[in-house]
Amino acid sequence: MKHPGSAPSEAFPSIPRISRRHALVGLAALLAQAGFWSNPLSAAMQPPASAPAAGPAPGSMLFYTLSQTITGHRDLSAGTAARIEHAMRSNVPGFAERLPRLGALLVTGQEAKTLLAAATAADAGLRELALAIVAAWYTGTVAGHPEQGTKSIVVAYAEALMYRTVADGQVVPTYCNYGPLWWLKAPPAVRVSAPVAPKPVPAPATTGTPEPKGKQAK
Repeated sequence: MKHPGSAPSEAFPSIPRISRRHALVGLAALLAQAGFWSNPLSAAMQPPASAPAAGPAPGSMLFYTLSQTITGHRDLSAGTAARIEHAMRSNVPGFAERLPRLGALLVTGQEAKTLLAAATAADAGLRELALAIVAAWYTGTVAGHPEQGTKSIVVAYAEALMYRTVADGQVVPTYCNYGPLWWLKAPPAVRVSAPVAPKPVPAPATTGTPEPKGKQAK
């Protein structure tokens, strides 16, 4: 029996029913999300919109060219040069003042010994700076001065030039025999060895005195 004044059932389309359990789970998720974004700690977890790039500032072309000349290696990494220069500016006293003076001695096609001789003749401090640059590239470390409150800074390991002098017989220590990042190289070509015919093996020599033929055992 229908209630008076009620609309026919065809006027209302069927609506899917949501269980009480699903409604509670959805409400809990909504409240959790709202609570997270209202938490002041959530703002600290978000990266700033314009965060500066990490790492030292780009190095100067002057220092890179000086490094190429004084070490005798033209294939140096520009990124490693920037890190060495950044470390030397904080660890080497008077670096910013002496670097342009040492750069003024550069000549196109100059050899390392010629630049070092010119630095020695110009000022003892420039010779000291030139040797410090060489030491930083070969050891991968910029030496510090504990008495002045500075510590040594490691800027490179596998790229340290001291490992190039023995690269034909030794890899960088702590790495396998194939060297660092060996898995990035193409694998060696697959080869099949030609079959090798087995060599005849001679019969082993007999030992002892052979028993005469025809002798019967007693």
